[in-house]
Amino acid sequence: MLDAPALHPHAVRYAERNAAHNPLQKIMVVIDPRAVSHPCIDKAARIALAFGSSIELFCCAPPVDLPETWAGGTTLEAYRGVLRERQVGALEALAKPLRARGLTVTTDCACTARVADVLVEHAIRARADLVVKDVEPQQSPAASPATQIDWLLIRAMPAPLLLVRPGCWPSHPRICVAVDPCHPADHPASLDETMIGTGNSIGRALSGVVQLVHTLQSPPHLPGDNVSHTARQQAYSNARAAVEDLAHRGGIARQAVHFMPERIPEGIVKLAEETRADIVVMGAGARPRVQYSAASTASLVLEQSCCDLLVVKASGFVSPILVE
Repeated sequence: MLDAPALHPHAVRYAERNAAHNPLQKIMVVIDPRAVSHPCIDKAARIALAFGSSIELFCCAPPVDLPETWAGGTTLEAYRGVLRERQVGALEALAKPLRARGLTVTTDCACTARVADVLVEHAIRARADLVVKDVEPQQSPAASPATQIDWLLIRAMPAPLLLVRPGCWPSHPRICVAVDPCHPADHPASLDETMIGTGNSIGRALSGVVQLVHTLQSPPHLPGDNVSHTARQQAYSNARAAVEDLAHRGGIARQAVHFMPERIPEGIVKLAEETRADIVVMGAGARPRVQYSAASTASLVLEQSCCDLLVVKASGFVSPILVE
C-alpha cells in the first residue's frame, strides 16, 4: 500500500484556515427510502470520522394515499403516522453500526411531495455544514432537468453538496478542484479560494491527492468572427498564469495542475477522466433569488461524468427557496 502523500505546508495552512472558517461539525446524509444500498452513508462516515463530525440521517419521501386494505385506523393521518414510524425504525437500523464506530448519529424524516425544497429547508434549519446524497438513478431522456432532485439541489442548496456514486473511495482518493479565475463576473475570485480550501481540507482528512484542473477557453468574440492563433494563445497563457498563481497560494504543486483546451463541460469531464478523479470539486456563483437554468455546468458534469461531485457555493449565496 502506498503511503499517503504529504501535503505542502502551504496546503496544510490553507486547509486549517478553511476548516476554522467552515468546520464540518454536522453532516446531513440524505437517505433514499427506495434504495437497497446507501453509498452515501459509508462516505459520509469516513468524512465524519476524519473531522469528528456528527451525522444526521434524513429521509424525505413523497406522501402516499390510504390503501383500501388499510385496517389499522380510519384516517390518512394515522396511516402516514405508521409509515413514519417504520421509516424512523429503518433509519435507526442504519444508524446503529455508525454509532458502534463511535459516531454521534441522529435520525429524522419527512413526508412531502416537495422533496427538493424540504431537503434544502431542513439543511438550513439543521445548520448542516455538508450534505451528502447518492446520485439519483439515471432517468429517462425525456425527463426534464427541472424535475430532477439532484439538479434542483445543486441550484438551491446553500451548504456544500456531495453527490456520490456506488463504490468506495480508495485509500488515497484523487480530488480535482475545477477552478475558473478567468470569469470574475460569473465566478467570484473568492469562490476559487474556497474551493481549494475545501479540497485541501477534504484531501487532508481522507489522505488524498489534491489537483487543480482548468478548461482553457478562447477569448470572447462575436458569432462568426475568427479568433487568431495569437489571441487564442495569449488567452491560454493568461489563464495558465492565473491558475498557477491560485495553485501557488493554495499550496498545490505545479505538477498537480492540469489544463485542456476544450469546451465546457466536456473539458472538465475529460480532465476528470484523465486525472482519474474520485471527487470533482466545482463552484456555483452567488446568484441570490435569480432563476437561472437548471442545466448549470455542475449539473452537466454530474450527468456526463462517473465520479463524485462536490458543489461549493460562493460566499453570500442565498438559496432561491428563501423568502423576504
